[in-house]
Amino acid sequence: MAFRGATFLLFVNWLCIVVWLSSTFESIDASIVVLVTNDTYIDRTAAFGPRIPDEGLYLNLIAVESLDSQEETTACHRLSSGPQNASWVALVERGGDCSFVDKVRNMQASGAKAVIVGDNQKSGLITMYAREDTSDVLIPSVFITQNHYRELQYLGMELGTGFLVQLLPDEMDWPVLDAIVFIILSPAFVVLFMFFLWKVRQRQQRLADLAPPEVVSNLPIKVFYKAKVRDNEPLECVICLEEYQDEEELRVLPCRHEYHTACIDNWLTTRKKFCPICKRDICAPTETTPLLGSSPSLPSPRLSQACLSGGASPHSSMSESELASSSSSSTASLEQVQGCGGADADQDSGHVIVTLDSDDAAEPSLSMPAFTLP
Repeated sequence: MAFRGATFLLFVNWLCIVVWLSSTFESIDASIVVLVTNDTYIDRTAAFGPRIPDEGLYLNLIAVESLDSQEETTACHRLSSGPQNASWVALVERGGDCSFVDKVRNMQASGAKAVIVGDNQKSGLITMYAREDTSDVLIPSVFITQNHYRELQYLGMELGTGFLVQLLPDEMDWPVLDAIVFIILSPAFVVLFMFFLWKVRQRQQRLADLAPPEVVSNLPIKVFYKAKVRDNEPLECVICLEEYQDEEELRVLPCRHEYHTACIDNWLTTRKKFCPICKRDICAPTETTPLLGSSPSLPSPRLSQACLSGGASPHSSMSESELASSSSSSTASLEQVQGCGGADADQDSGHVIVTLDSDDAAEPSLSMPAFTLP
């Protein structure tokens, strides 16, 4: 799913780049500035021939019909004689029996330093192309709309032949190398962004797979005694593969599997919140630890909590002095312990064995400090 999302974002990124570049390069416009009137006319540079230099070109604009004996405006043939001024730009009209590049070649041969081609119909700016080889074209050429062409013709008649204009280059004329670098780096940034999102998501998933320390610390603890081990009960920790020693504290998970406290605590808080043996989630609600509150019919809260949590944790066990403070309360407490799941007093070992589930004899038992009844 994440791969599909990354692929879709990359596709959208490339599509946006292509659309942006096409619209940008199609809308790249240069300009012609008439220095006498300070008027500016938008033009578009031809696809053939050299580009206008960054500093621009200062040339005298001359309409080609004023130099042609036949008064033709299309410049489909060379001029019989060009102007004496060597720095001039020819103003010609689109159309006739020649192509754009032929017009530029004819004006180049007539001595012009640049060519301005005006449209012969009411339309927008176009880019002038040539099919054949144009390596012989040595002067720049631009295209203007019909309205601007008519205005420049009128200025030529009003101001006289040869008024000074400035040809300015494209404002966004990017080198090809810059465009290629942009095209390459833009998807790279998208990939880096997707990698960052993936790392954040992976970290969130890893944290979700860990058990909260407060949940782990509330799991019951059992004190191990080898003499009290039942049949088929493990004698070693499956995490560190070391045998249990007497009086070692073992953490008991809700699935009744036991481990060294340090081993399982580190496992649950840094690896997975699942039991290493049965893969049971220790944070999932169970029948003995429901999501809702405890039933009001359960025994006294303190001893009920001891039964539910295992009864061996020092946080949940009652001291001997508290239990021996009153004969009646001790008797009642013993009855409540027996009601939680059964209790057997063993005076020799000094423990009361509290069985969590009397229906399953194979399940381990948890021990809590014994107390003496008067």
